[in-house]
Amino acid sequence: MIGINRKTGIAAAAVWLFAVFLGLWFAGVLSFSGKRMPEAEESAVAAGQNEEQARVWEIVFRGMKFTIPQKGIALVHESGCLNIRQTDSYLIQISIEDDTIDDIWESMDTRRESLIESGYRMEKEAERLTEGGQDRIRYVVSMEKERGSDYDRSYFEVVLAPAMAGRHILAVIRYDGIDVEGLDEETRDQVYAEGFAAAEAILDRACSTDEIDDEAGSYWMEDVSLDPEQPYPAEDTITYGDGQYMLTVRLPEGCMLVSDTIAGKEYFDSVNQVYVYANVIEYKWQTAKDMADSLAARELSRIHEEGETEVNGRTFYYYSYSVLEYEKSKTTIRYHFEAFCDLEDGSIYTIAGYTQDYPEALEKTYYQDWMDVTLLSA
Repeated sequence: MIGINRKTGIAAAAVWLFAVFLGLWFAGVLSFSGKRMPEAEESAVAAGQNEEQARVWEIVFRGMKFTIPQKGIALVHESGCLNIRQTDSYLIQISIEDDTIDDIWESMDTRRESLIESGYRMEKEAERLTEGGQDRIRYVVSMEKERGSDYDRSYFEVVLAPAMAGRHILAVIRYDGIDVEGLDEETRDQVYAEGFAAAEAILDRACSTDEIDDEAGSYWMEDVSLDPEQPYPAEDTITYGDGQYMLTVRLPEGCMLVSDTIAGKEYFDSVNQVYVYANVIEYKWQTAKDMADSLAARELSRIHEEGETEVNGRTFYYYSYSVLEYEKSKTTIRYHFEAFCDLEDGSIYTIAGYTQDYPEALEKTYYQDWMDVTLLSA
């Protein structure tokens, strides 16, 4: 599934993640000095794939831009690392550290001793990889009864790669969803190889940037359809009036239902990265025009268009606008639209949408698809 770029300031959602990095820091692996899909991601980046499959998140973190497929979840953790979860088997944690790859390699004996003194066991000794012009250091460590783990022994694969001048990227692959200790040697090596390939794919696309870092607490999350057997339905229904009425809504191609609550249904247009909310409000003291006029009269940043239109014999009152949102490190523009229609039973059908990535959603021609509805008695 494809997900929109979601960001928000949040408290530490997974405090136990800090324990892993803290332990490696004391072991000499991390310094925190100095200063934004379980199958392989090949289908998302291979030549010839369509635009939807190739959608990515761009995360700016400590002067580096990481471009990753929109799968699972990514979080800039307040402890100072970027966490990427794209499979149940492992978590990839990334930090940007001082020293070059040469500096790290020359001090590996000392670091190895520090790890062992801190309670880690070397599962695979450090190796330096330079094939294909790529410079990497890779090793595997484990720790018994590591805090927060579901297994007796936790395993970590560590990959280091060059970053900007005088610094390096450190990626820790934490195998927290699989009991590595219980695997035979051949299977264990396969697990290491898969995790290493996933980290490599992320590191290969990383590049230094002058863009402002994404704030701690920013996160990106994939949206998942409520109906995995039919993720992109051609239509959906909204039942209301104590089950007496059903409103059938025609859905544009590539839309999935991601939420169904008392506040209505939320859909995600995976093609254009737009969220759309549809609901029926059983007001008897307001009309669709009253609602549209009232909401459009708010002091919004910028009204793009407003008016009324007829779709299949129904009159819709609509307007769209953009909002400039200020954050600590940057500003972003969100694009919104809303439309209202009187139904035969006196209720009001409402649609509202927003996006950060598709300004064309401001045009009536985009959200007019959502106005094609049919009212049925239950």
